[in-house]
Amino acid sequence: MKQLLSTCGIVFFLLLGCAGLKGPGTIKPDSKSTAAMDPEPVFARLEQTNAGLTSFKGIGKIKIWKQGGLQSTRVVWAGYQTEKLRLEILGAGGRPFSSVVYDGSRFSLSLHSERRFYQKHTRQANLNRLISMPVTVPDVLSILAGRVPLLKNATMTIENASSGKQVVLILKRGWIKKQTGKIYLREDMKTVWKYELFQGKDTLLYRVEFLSRKPYGDYQLPDVLLFSDDLQTRIRIDVDKIWPDAKLPPSVFVLEPPG
Repeated sequence: MKQLLSTCGIVFFLLLGCAGLKGPGTIKPDSKSTAAMDPEPVFARLEQTNAGLTSFKGIGKIKIWKQGGLQSTRVVWAGYQTEKLRLEILGAGGRPFSSVVYDGSRFSLSLHSERRFYQKHTRQANLNRLISMPVTVPDVLSILAGRVPLLKNATMTIENASSGKQVVLILKRGWIKKQTGKIYLREDMKTVWKYELFQGKDTLLYRVEFLSRKPYGDYQLPDVLLFSDDLQTRIRIDVDKIWPDAKLPPSVFVLEPPG
């Protein structure tokens, strides 16, 4: 287990992908849409999902299936808006084995038992080279907060899903308005159960399914998340508990070399 976590930590830091996908932003409704339903009120509700949640922390278990192998460990996380993230990978006895921090401009990794420390500057980072899915830090933070990642400078249309009982918001961006994302909603027209992000029209970058949610005060937050792609990579996060509106001092997102 120790060797697995050590290897994962080093790979996470050294192979972390950078720029490629743009961060969250505003989607402009497509004024030329011929869909029967108006996408604007649907999208407005999505914008307000957990809008007041700016900080949180949680604990759970993560499993990664990739190329026929399985890695599993417990993890603690803390997030602030869509900017800052801290991960604590737990080892035997629940003690932190390694820590990963992104403060908006730097990734830092500390392997505690080996007293090894790494740091890398980047403004836009994703996990593509680690898990073969270009899930950005803002996307991860949005999803953990129960929100859908929203793309900049995109137009939007809406259509019925194949079942006829649900709807899909189609996100388009680019000179020829290539399809870049899909938001699948349940019958209440506000609960997202799946999100897919594409490159162009047909290349799936990743999908995430909100398999279950749990109420935390005014928020509905993920209880089980499943990420996947078309290359047989899967990542499942089972949440034990989330603390919304957690008070996180600036030191949470600072990682220093071991003394």
